[in-house]
Amino acid sequence: MRSSYGLMLAIFFAFLGAVFNYVYLLKKLPQVDTVAFVGIRDDVDLAQGDVLTEQHVTRVEIPSRYAGSLIDFAVPDSARSGALGRRVWRDLEGGSLLLRQDLRTPPDELDLGPDEGMVWIPVNTQAMVASLIKPGDLVSFLVSRSRVGAPTPAGDIGPNPPGEDPPSSGPIDTVGPFQILSLGNRLGSADVFKSARRPLMQENVVGILVRLGPGGEPDERVQKLLNLLDATNNRPVGVMLHGRDTNRG
Repeated sequence: MRSSYGLMLAIFFAFLGAVFNYVYLLKKLPQVDTVAFVGIRDDVDLAQGDVLTEQHVTRVEIPSRYAGSLIDFAVPDSARSGALGRRVWRDLEGGSLLLRQDLRTPPDELDLGPDEGMVWIPVNTQAMVASLIKPGDLVSFLVSRSRVGAPTPAGDIGPNPPGEDPPSSGPIDTVGPFQILSLGNRLGSADVFKSARRPLMQENVVGILVRLGPGGEPDERVQKLLNLLDATNNRPVGVMLHGRDTNRG
């Protein structure tokens, strides 16, 4: 009898201790430091180019000790007003955090130094995928020697006229590498430019960075490329994309 009474008493005190612990945790919970971020609502999916509105977002709180590097990449809730009204450059699924890079916008102007210039080169868009090239990439230009000195029919910048045989293949001059500054009017990646709802124009003309000498003259590679273009009556040239160096900006 006494053993049963003692067991019941032990169970009672154990239950009472659990209740006290639960109440204590409830009191301590509001004291946990949190960081608030902007999240995409669970019932919302955004497509590339959609404008972010108040109906798309929600407040997401995360304990500070678990936030880690999110503070550097996610949009804080305190900056929500600055994010609203902007277009997202990629598809966003519901339940995800809004990242700073999701709101990237294409640059509006070039940033050239005092000893830098820009030269435009006509390229053959039928033999390249322009959307895979972005400003900052390194490319070399491919000029067929068979075209050097060959006459160019007036107004012909495309395929050979009917009845005229294409020029015979010959050695290729590879000139470069050069850093891309623009593809037509595009100064950023194709995805970011597209998300901003801006029309792509003249991607058959590539702008390259030119280093200028003391007298303002371009370096030898640029002069060689321009001489080849002049010899071919500015026919579009081929493009070879170089591998991207992750350590290069």
